[in-house]
Amino acid sequence: MKRIVLLFLTAILLSACGRHKEELHIVPLTAWQFEYNGLCYSATVPGCVHTDLMDNGVIPDPFYGTNEDSVQWVGERNWDYYLPLTKEMWKGYRHCELVLEGVTLCDVMLEGRTTDGVKFQHIVMHCDNMFREWRVDLSELALTNGSKLLSDSVMLHIIFYPIARNNELLFDPDDNEDALSYDLPDHRVATRMAPYMLGWDWGPRLSTVGITVDAHLECYNEPPTLVAPEVPTSWGITLEQQEDSIGRSFTFMKEGKPIFVKGANWIPCHSFPVLTKTMRERYRMLLYSAKECNINMLRVWGGGIYEPDYFYDLCDSLGIMVWQDFNFSCAPYPGDSLMLDNISEEARYQVRRIAQHPCVVLWCGNNEVKNGWEDWGWQGQYKWSEQQRREIEHTIDTIFGYSTDDNTSQTSILAMAVRDCDPLQRPYITTSPLYGWGHDECVTHGDSHYWGVWWGEQPFEMYEEKTGRFMSEYGFQSYPDYSTVLRYCPADQLNIDSPTMRSHQKHPRGVAIIDKAMKEYYGLDSRSVTLEDYCYLSQILQAWGVGYGIWQHLKQQPHCMGTLYWQLNDCWPVASWSSIDYYGNWKALQYRVRDLFSDDVDLNKYEHYYATYPKDLQLPKAVYTIEKQSSKKELTVTVTATSALRDVMLQTVPHVDGHFDDNYFDMDAGTSRTVRFVANDPNADLSAVKVTTKTLNEVMSTYRH
Repeated sequence: MKRIVLLFLTAILLSACGRHKEELHIVPLTAWQFEYNGLCYSATVPGCVHTDLMDNGVIPDPFYGTNEDSVQWVGERNWDYYLPLTKEMWKGYRHCELVLEGVTLCDVMLEGRTTDGVKFQHIVMHCDNMFREWRVDLSELALTNGSKLLSDSVMLHIIFYPIARNNELLFDPDDNEDALSYDLPDHRVATRMAPYMLGWDWGPRLSTVGITVDAHLECYNEPPTLVAPEVPTSWGITLEQQEDSIGRSFTFMKEGKPIFVKGANWIPCHSFPVLTKTMRERYRMLLYSAKECNINMLRVWGGGIYEPDYFYDLCDSLGIMVWQDFNFSCAPYPGDSLMLDNISEEARYQVRRIAQHPCVVLWCGNNEVKNGWEDWGWQGQYKWSEQQRREIEHTIDTIFGYSTDDNTSQTSILAMAVRDCDPLQRPYITTSPLYGWGHDECVTHGDSHYWGVWWGEQPFEMYEEKTGRFMSEYGFQSYPDYSTVLRYCPADQLNIDSPTMRSHQKHPRGVAIIDKAMKEYYGLDSRSVTLEDYCYLSQILQAWGVGYGIWQHLKQQPHCMGTLYWQLNDCWPVASWSSIDYYGNWKALQYRVRDLFSDDVDLNKYEHYYATYPKDLQLPKAVYTIEKQSSKKELTVTVTATSALRDVMLQTVPHVDGHFDDNYFDMDAGTSRTVRFVANDPNADLSAVKVTTKTLNEVMSTYRH
């Protein structure tokens, strides 16, 4: 027992301090198989069961049509993964550790026979948190070279368990003496799995399992030399929260000077977050687009994943600051000892890893937990007793810190993880936002999530009145490009009410809210235009409305010192708040963001722009010409306007994923504009690509009676 404890402590120290790689023999574990209906299929690690099933032709693409519904069974059963371990893997080494990352709820077992033919099965590890690194020393199980107990190879067998069906957990948590005596609002909080995988109002319900990050053996004769990690380079950015004549400021500072933050919220860029070559390309495309549009901060939202080092490496190189939420969102969490210990291990592991990146400028305990606790009616819905309410509030304070004054903590689990594991001691705040949008303080104290526009169905003009000290969430939905809709919607379902279009609109009131605003500002809605024109109108409506909010935030400096719109990206093709769709196509909002976030933006021109609603514009008949020049690698388009044009949209035919360096622009009569197309794939052949246009002039004249 003493030896096992020492090995366990060694593993913790090695994980904390780093290891000399030359003292380790690293064996990647990649030749996996999984079992389905009695047959074995090849599996990819890192990966997940949904992608493995797709690769083997067992299930269709969950992103197409209504296939999401037809693959729900995948997340409702156990999955068995196998990999043979041979002694050649650790030959010459006395110790061998199995290291897993990104594993969902599972038991890890070794199976085989002894040299005299007796079957054996050892459970070597139980994993219940996909945000931790899991290690087990296999040496004590007779895997060392020259063992007489086992045959030359054993089978590594991992049983992955389902998380939930509907709103009920399917797994049976470990026995726990201080298990909760009350229900919590969201079943997802019972397991440390990426919350968005169980569905969100912009994402599908695809509860997957697997090894989503890494699996390998680390073999050595003596414990490798412990090496303290290098202290990362500091960008010297701090957060100032000061009481003032207004309320409480929320200002990022560098060298004593305030920074106006211009950015967006970031969600996982795929429903199956596995760092493949394609995913690396997706990260590059999104972050390069952010940089191109003058974004200087991204908030990694707390309902997704802790992003891979590749994401932070790119942000480091591009000079994009990162606001890092811990992975807790929209619900109170269990306060039993097992969960609290699990959270502490997760937080310390992730802080040690992510803190090596200078781009990180803020740690935030959670997304909207305090907001939900105070404002969303849970107490009445769940009829908690006074004692239960005190216990829940105590747990919120234990994990995050619970403060209505300064939004900081020194004693919470997450605050101590930052204190102990971030060598730069970057600031920690307990929650975002400090006050929900129903409180007067949301515009005077700390950061603000203003959802009166959208959830409250208020007009865009409310952004002027409801500009807070730092706007960390706000936004409005649009549909993606019609070309994207055609990639997920069968031809016979191309109407707003079809099963596919409903499946790819996850907000229960999404169409109604867009229609209400579109009618108010453009005089049209989903019932009066074609689906293609509706996609276009929804995008220029989104750009109009969210752009109005950004304009107000910029105008109201220094009262407001930051604006992070919701959201930059998508995890699948869908109607959402994103400014870049799943395939990397810029929406109209992305172009508006680029203009408003530019250092030389002319805020005065927007006074005229917003003086008249689009429905009240007197738009002339659209008269213009288009001249295209293309080669295999380049495509340029020159638009010459004879009449004034509003919201000129250019599209490639056949569609090529990418963006024009300018689009959704206005033109005065007698002017010309030349724009270049940038394909996401640098090897795309653009020689035969044609270009079509759409203008608000033409759309309005088509439907205005």
